[in-house]
Amino acid sequence: MLKLLGFITAMGLAFACGIYAGRQGVESFLTKARHIGGEMVAKTSSFERDITVRMNLVNAKERLVQAKSDLLDKNYGKAASGLEEATTSLSQAKAAADEDLQKKLEGLLGKVSEITTEVKAVKPGVRPKLEGTVKELDALLMR
Repeated sequence: MLKLLGFITAMGLAFACGIYAGRQGVESFLTKARHIGGEMVAKTSSFERDITVRMNLVNAKERLVQAKSDLLDKNYGKAASGLEEATTSLSQAKAAADEDLQKKLEGLLGKVSEITTEVKAVKPGVRPKLEGTVKELDALLMR
């Protein structure tokens, strides 16, 4: 049954394209098809870039939350490595982002690298900074 519906749909599309080409001319039909194809490629690449940025931001958030948990457990070495991984994910997101988001990610990268150096030096008061950074990353994910 599905094969029959698919066949009928394909034949209907071929018939409609034939009528359009007959009325407008083949060149007009080909020009329209190229235009639609170009729009689809542009939308697909934009969508792919946006998905890449969001995946890297979510990965960075996961690393930051894990680092916060490690800080609560007083596991500073593991927290520092998690923060470095978050920095890598944010750098990848920045490379794929548009100009406006790149500026915001640049500031966020600075904060994360500052927190990383403080964690490696085992300075007190790092957790509130990390919580603020996670909230800032959440705001970027909500946009």
